Amino acid sequence: MKVEQYREEYASFNEGFLREFYLHYSGQKPALDLGPIYERHRGLFSLESIAGLRQHLSETSEHFETTRASLRHLLTFAINNFLEAQVESLTEQVSGQEASATVEWDGRVMTFQETAIAVANQADRALRNDLFQTRASMIRASNDLRAERLSKLHEASRSIGPIESPIDSAAAPRTDNSAGAGRQQDAELHREAQFSGRNYASLYQDLLGLDFQQIERRCRELLARTEAVYVASLSEALRQDVGIRLDQARRSDAVYFLHHSPHGSRFPAQGLLGVYRATMGGLGIKTETQGNILIDDEPRPRKNPRAFCAPIRIPCEIRLVIRPFGGQSDYLALLHEAGHAQHYGWTSSSLPAEFKYTGDAALTETYAFLFNHLPGDPAWLSAMLGFQDNADFVKATMLAKLVTVRRYAAKFIYELGLHSNGDLENAPSLYADLQTDATKFKTGEAEFLFDLDDGFYSAGYLRAWALEVQLREHIKSRFGWNWWASRKAGNFLKEIWETGERFTADEMASMIGIGPITFDCLIDEFINLLN
Repeated sequence: MKVEQYREEYASFNEGFLREFYLHYSGQKPALDLGPIYERHRGLFSLESIAGLRQHLSETSEHFETTRASLRHLLTFAINNFLEAQVESLTEQVSGQEASATVEWDGRVMTFQETAIAVANQADRALRNDLFQTRASMIRASNDLRAERLSKLHEASRSIGPIESPIDSAAAPRTDNSAGAGRQQDAELHREAQFSGRNYASLYQDLLGLDFQQIERRCRELLARTEAVYVASLSEALRQDVGIRLDQARRSDAVYFLHHSPHGSRFPAQGLLGVYRATMGGLGIKTETQGNILIDDEPRPRKNPRAFCAPIRIPCEIRLVIRPFGGQSDYLALLHEAGHAQHYGWTSSSLPAEFKYTGDAALTETYAFLFNHLPGDPAWLSAMLGFQDNADFVKATMLAKLVTVRRYAAKFIYELGLHSNGDLENAPSLYADLQTDATKFKTGEAEFLFDLDDGFYSAGYLRAWALEVQLREHIKSRFGWNWWASRKAGNFLKEIWETGERFTADEMASMIGIGPITFDCLIDEFINLLN
């Protein structure tokens, strides 16, 4: 398949996939029906297509940076979806079980999605923990399917090989049916030897161009350097806000703690969209006239409780999905997804499809975290919510962020170990121990596969948190502390958003003049604000 033909079919696949994703998780379709989509476009992510794209990349000179970037984006897509195609039925089964699961609670039938909201809002600790354990049992019911899915992903990842190695005739998929059995066996042995030692972790390290060992070291450094201030701040907050000691804290308490705030009335559900529109308006973005970004705020029983963005046709059809229930976490989630929506909505329509749909997760997450940080900005709180006396709240918001960042640092360490050795037997206890040690909330084993994202997305989050601090300080230095009220700041963001997914987060940081990405600024911000 020629690259141009591949690109056209690639765009069609992404539109179909993201539309299905949107319809299911917005609660409009009970089943996530990915099978027909993968079957229709199976040629995009066959081993033969991967080999062809890899060959194109190997033959393209380093001087042609944009062409090489284009091919790497397409290759990333092909490999991601080759792996997903191997487990599509299991993905659908897990999603189907979650979508159909219900529990009787407090005199009514509650869906799996609704239990998350109920746990976050339940002030009675005993009831909250009981409901959390009920939810955990619903998760455990699908863990055998998740384990089978992960094993198949690991097995499939070993068939791909290095990203930029030229493909020889033995490693490439054989189409000559006249080849003798002995010759075919030799090819299979050659392939096995060539890719021995390869695993899911090494594949994604190669594919993403990242040093996972370096990221792990940074995660451990972040955990160590923030430990003292975290323990002191969390101990005091739990005593005041939840009425428990740190050594009593459980994962169910974390869910409540991160959602609950004595200032919850400052974040009413009915004010959510108004704050979004006002914030974007300050940057010169008139959301009322943005016909390409469509807000879905319809209440549906099976609608995902957390806001999400579905960029179905970039930049023409972006769905920003919300299920308002109020509270600071609701506002944080919407602002986060709004950052994604604006990024995709302002992406240049002239870019090739691969620079719209596939890229470095850390880049779009940086834009999302830029807006996600606003409820921690004293001036923004005062201007947008009339929340003047907000010093204690800002500190609490920073603590809640540190809970999440430390959770993701532990999550990355866990994922790197799990995807390197595939040890499912010891994974539950490893997950529980790492999460408990990092967050200080006693964490059980039930979520050891539920709390797992494909493709090391956790690395994208961590790098994005680090880059966001650097980007925010750069914007402040150019457009003032109240950058969110500056049309010039809005124009600056539109300019970098226009490049879509063309550049990696590291490349964008270098182009802006704020690179390289470092965790130091993020760590220092936590220590300074919490002290």
